[in-house]
Amino acid sequence: MAGNTPRGIRKRLNAAGQPRYQVRYLIRDPDAPSGWVETSATFPTLREAKAFKSERDNEAALGARRFDPRLGRTPLNRIWTQFSDSKKPAVSPKTWSGYVQHWELRIAPRFGHIPVDEITRGDVQAFVDGLTVGPWAKVSTLRLMRSILDVAHQDGRIHRNPALGVSAGRIPERDRHRYLSAQEIQTLATACGDQGDVVTLLAYTGLRWSELVGLRVKDIDLSERRLYVRRAAPEVEGHIIIGPPKTRAGIRTVPLPQVVVDILKTRIGGRAPDEPAVTSPNGTMLRSNNWRRHTHWNQALEKTDLAPLTIHELRHTYASLARKSGADLRYVQKTMGHSTPTVTANIYLYSDELDHVATNLDRLHAVAKNQANGQEPDKTNQQ
Repeated sequence: MAGNTPRGIRKRLNAAGQPRYQVRYLIRDPDAPSGWVETSATFPTLREAKAFKSERDNEAALGARRFDPRLGRTPLNRIWTQFSDSKKPAVSPKTWSGYVQHWELRIAPRFGHIPVDEITRGDVQAFVDGLTVGPWAKVSTLRLMRSILDVAHQDGRIHRNPALGVSAGRIPERDRHRYLSAQEIQTLATACGDQGDVVTLLAYTGLRWSELVGLRVKDIDLSERRLYVRRAAPEVEGHIIIGPPKTRAGIRTVPLPQVVVDILKTRIGGRAPDEPAVTSPNGTMLRSNNWRRHTHWNQALEKTDLAPLTIHELRHTYASLARKSGADLRYVQKTMGHSTPTVTANIYLYSDELDHVATNLDRLHAVAKNQANGQEPDKTNQQ
């Protein structure tokens, strides 16, 4: 090597005896044991070699990845396999079932065989625009596509995730949550017959349906009036899968009002600790569709003038009743299994609380108006 050749650049002679300048540098390779491999680029002039080396050095200083174009030839279905290996153990069976559905029905037929470096932002946008599904399914499909491609990006197979910046369109506002009054709960429970106590249990504990199904006799302490949520049993593709609650915050303690204690006394009396606490009439684990048929759910809603109403809105009802009883947001967060009070506040909006705010503003206005008119403040309006 000539004395004036910079470090990291090697001078060589080609077959014709002409000088060539070789720059050796590292690139990402997720298949290599260390995650990196060394490669080189050769240039006819020292100036070009220096410029190339300077670019690579700047990338290293900024922490940028160096890419091997060959890695981008990997088809998306191989990235899906890699994504599956890491993601499946980390989510609930129900969530994973949704991922598989989005992949197999929508993403794989369009992109599964395509090398990741050939997938463009325009391709992804056209794909999302062409989906003939509801807005939430469209959003979920795009999110999954973005997550899979992010694995390819993190592995250095592509420079940029082509799903970034893609829009799934306007998301409709969520309908306002329904909350039943205590009288409406009683009316609906009666209309649902011998399994109507499930309505009362859900409305006065805030349990998700899957948490009620997963509840065991030993998870209930009637003397302490406590219920311990330790597992959930969602129905996935026709099978009940028992596992942990939806989130870590879902593992929680729920206080039991007397109306629930009275129901559970009958439900779990004489039962073994590991048996399901709340079962179908024939003693098997509850299934929502079977329960709806048994209770004639739709007819009961019509009969009581409460339609439309979903089973999950009984959980919303618990949040509303808890707030009306004086519970603060942190209490509601804990008993419902939300990660933070902010999540609780963002999900539930209480019309009676809004009315309370409006009433207090009216009182403040009345006090200010009376004072402006020289009247003594009304003490009762300031309380």
